[in-house]
Amino acid sequence: MNRCKALVSVFACVVMLPSCAGQVELVLGEPVIIVQGIRPEEKLWGPYQFPVPYQMGDRIVVSVHVSDDSFTSYADPYRWFESRDGGKHWQEVSAAVADSCGTVLPDGDVVRLPMENSKVLTEWKFESFDRLTPDYDFSCPAEEGCFPIPDGARGDLFGSIAYTYKAERLAPSLRDVKWAVSRFSCGEVIKDTASVDWPGLSRVVHCNGGFNHPVLKSVFPRGYPRVGPDGRLWVTAFSGEGHISRKTGVYSPYYSALLFVSDDGARSFRMVAEMEYPADGTREYPYASGGFSDSDIAFFPDGSMVWFFRSNWYGTTGQEWSPMYWSRSEDEGKSWSKPVVFSSCGTLPRVATLECGTSIVVYGRPGIFVQVSLDRGGKHWSEPLEVMTASDRSSLANIPIENPTFHEYDGAGGNPEIIPLDADTALLVYSDFYVPDSKGIKRKSILCRTITVRK
Repeated sequence: MNRCKALVSVFACVVMLPSCAGQVELVLGEPVIIVQGIRPEEKLWGPYQFPVPYQMGDRIVVSVHVSDDSFTSYADPYRWFESRDGGKHWQEVSAAVADSCGTVLPDGDVVRLPMENSKVLTEWKFESFDRLTPDYDFSCPAEEGCFPIPDGARGDLFGSIAYTYKAERLAPSLRDVKWAVSRFSCGEVIKDTASVDWPGLSRVVHCNGGFNHPVLKSVFPRGYPRVGPDGRLWVTAFSGEGHISRKTGVYSPYYSALLFVSDDGARSFRMVAEMEYPADGTREYPYASGGFSDSDIAFFPDGSMVWFFRSNWYGTTGQEWSPMYWSRSEDEGKSWSKPVVFSSCGTLPRVATLECGTSIVVYGRPGIFVQVSLDRGGKHWSEPLEVMTASDRSSLANIPIENPTFHEYDGAGGNPEIIPLDADTALLVYSDFYVPDSKGIKRKSILCRTITVRK
């Protein structure tokens, strides 16, 4: 990737653009605490992480995950906070605020695609691989309450096994997918579902060894709905831990990133693109990867689109960092360039597009970094501005750590978020495990900082 050089410091970054555009300066505001929670020694991973910000016009709202990071806790209660002065001050508010949060559609409706808990299937029966014979009929669908022999399986470092099934082989109640939709229209909250056209859908069941404690993983979109220049609603998702490739028809142990669009205001969605991880053991696509999972898109003034992909997944590789990839489309998302490495890490890429014509991408783990687009097509990006160091932060903990684990080393969730504030300013929201409270005790905290683009 071609990049313009940048002068980077803790508080500002000066990026040299083409002479016709002059210079751009990125100004990073001071951190502001949204909420502080437990000490990291109480629970290092899960609670007081994964913030989700919403721009609501007259205020900013942030939800904060306060339970375990588990398939069955995605939809558990969150804590909610709001700011009415651009992120300078925050106060906790009722969870009822969630009903009016989301993406504003051209008709004025506000829609949100909430997370959904996975289904525990303790009473279901599973057909094991030891029943697989040369004449087994993989085309025969299963009956209610039963699962057929899996199409593929993959273990992880936690002792869990992910079994993959073509959706068309499952019992009727598990074949069709609908996404939950919360719609705020004319002051009324409407809880509904959207039909999803997902060709080649695979479903994944997680078990604790064998077929013990089976959980059918939910398939809600993990990206945030974004309104495109044509008014349509776009959202990213990804497959389960293993899927059946639509291209080859063969089981793949990797995630694949997916792109959906809605032409009717989130009442239905259809898949328009899939990005398979082309694992080949080379430096570009090593086997030690989780595949393309969390992703985000951005639209640019010249009509092109950019798609960023996470590739790391600890459960299968044993490392919390891997390259972030990116791809471009110049035909409204119908076709995409071959993904290439954008940065050496990037667990949760998120993009904010400002009215001034600039897009900002933020990513992390370890550290937190920001880059800004330098042209109208998203082809060139600045060098990274470091918001949080990628070096060992474990010395900041309450208790000295001689041999830190990765997340003690990183000292953060590594899942930053970013939303536009105004024409030239965005708000970065992220977690930090080592923020002192009024008594000097380090607590897991959610912070925010402004990022201003000055031309």
